[in-house]
Amino acid sequence: MASPKHTRSIHIDAPVEKVFRFIEDPAQLIAHLPNTDAVVQNVERTPEGVVTGYECKFRELGMHLTADFTREEYEVNTRIVDRSSMGVRLTYSVEPDGTGTTLTAAWDASTLMRMLDAVFFHSDKDTETELVAMKREIESLP
Repeated sequence: MASPKHTRSIHIDAPVEKVFRFIEDPAQLIAHLPNTDAVVQNVERTPEGVVTGYECKFRELGMHLTADFTREEYEVNTRIVDRSSMGVRLTYSVEPDGTGTTLTAAWDASTLMRMLDAVFFHSDKDTETELVAMKREIESLP
């Protein structure tokens, strides 16, 4: 795929390690998506505890759907890339900045999913809302 369709960043007043620990948990990622009642289940992990895949059940346009996610990339304290069976690729990266961490989320998909997103879902706005919610929660953690 070419460069991601939606890319947004936010500053979080927390160290990179704390932000990364938060985003490496698929339940945290899915829980902060707006307008969804999605549930993460069947999380697969390596013996070291690193997530390799998970299932997400949700409702969209009145339909019950399931998306299987594969964790394609996992670079500790740097980057996570999850690909959905529905053709969506989610990339989260963290990098230190002056007083904390910059968290960047990128959303990309096949041409068909991009068209559906433009008409029905508007992931560009959802990504911003998701990052604000994650920032609030991460900064409130001890």
